[in-house]
Amino acid sequence: MLQSRFFSERVQYHDPTTGIKVIQLTNYPSPAAHFPYDWPSIAPDNRFILLYAQRWTQRNAPWDIFRVEADGLNLFQLTEYGGQSADDGYYGRQHATLAHDGKHVYVLWENRLHRVDVESGADEELLSLEEYAAPGSFFSRMCLDSTGKAMFLSRWGTLQTLRIWLHTGAVDQIDLGGIVLGCFQNDHRLEILRNTGQVEPVTRADGSRVFQNVNDTPSSVWSVKPDGTDARFLARIDQFGHHTILGKTGLLQGTGQPPHRCIWIVEPGKDPYQLVQGPYFWHSGASFNGEWIVADTNWPDQGIQLIHVPSRRFRTLCHARATQDHVEYGHPHPTISPDGKLVVFRSDRTGVAQVYVAHVTDEFRDSVIAGELDRPKDKWI
Repeated sequence: MLQSRFFSERVQYHDPTTGIKVIQLTNYPSPAAHFPYDWPSIAPDNRFILLYAQRWTQRNAPWDIFRVEADGLNLFQLTEYGGQSADDGYYGRQHATLAHDGKHVYVLWENRLHRVDVESGADEELLSLEEYAAPGSFFSRMCLDSTGKAMFLSRWGTLQTLRIWLHTGAVDQIDLGGIVLGCFQNDHRLEILRNTGQVEPVTRADGSRVFQNVNDTPSSVWSVKPDGTDARFLARIDQFGHHTILGKTGLLQGTGQPPHRCIWIVEPGKDPYQLVQGPYFWHSGASFNGEWIVADTNWPDQGIQLIHVPSRRFRTLCHARATQDHVEYGHPHPTISPDGKLVVFRSDRTGVAQVYVAHVTDEFRDSVIAGELDRPKDKWI
């Protein structure tokens, strides 16, 4: 059942530049983070948002999953696993993904797959994956297929993938020749990464050091059938700074690598094209309907941008005012609701990483489509 009810930690304000209403959803003096921006973590009806919060302030402290309503009220703790962070998680946060209908969240903890009811907090252990956990490998992100009946989990270190049938608990081991990055929702195909990178610190000509893929063969993104056949090349991974599938379409969207300052669109069998150009778009997520993209910006930070895909226009939605340095906690990583009306992001503007939600009004969305700009003197060209 629900671990705890905390009512509210919300702080409400309007962005002083754009006027958009923003609610700080968490305000406890330990870090919080929203779910990754490649999959919806906002309920289909926009009623609640899922997030992580660290139980105490220590580098390997455990992370718990919470839900909170979009107005910042009714903060509930849903999980409480273990006494330290997840060894195979994303920055210590256990892998989790929201079901299509928003009623359950699937959580992987210590090689056991759980299904947690988002309303009641009832926690059901579906199956153990211990027999598939090879030494020296770890499970990557959880991906749900278009039916919601099958989940795909790849193991870094072995390049083997599990297909889990959620209604029966049956598990198939399949070799896709790469790591699953996502499931296309317009058909039954998978997005996979081949020639996974080896990231190490590299010293540049000016003496600065950055993390960089040192493999000779560049990583690449492909579309395959669930059995690994009919592979179709999509893009080299260095086409993007970061990317996701564009909602329920068969397309990819992602930010460009310098010197490109754009959002790329990739369609199988066609040349990539630049959807929009302007600031340096950094991390970008897409609405499930494929109509909207949201992206943070950097070098310099020009705020979180809302992009309308059909019209190829964008405006500044709000400013996260995060540190945006190397540490992941200072990256906004904006994610957008299935209908494009809520944008969730993170900021360490208070000194501690917290989760925020921007409420996107119909008036603002209409202004993006109409081509209104942040500065009256600017022009579309």
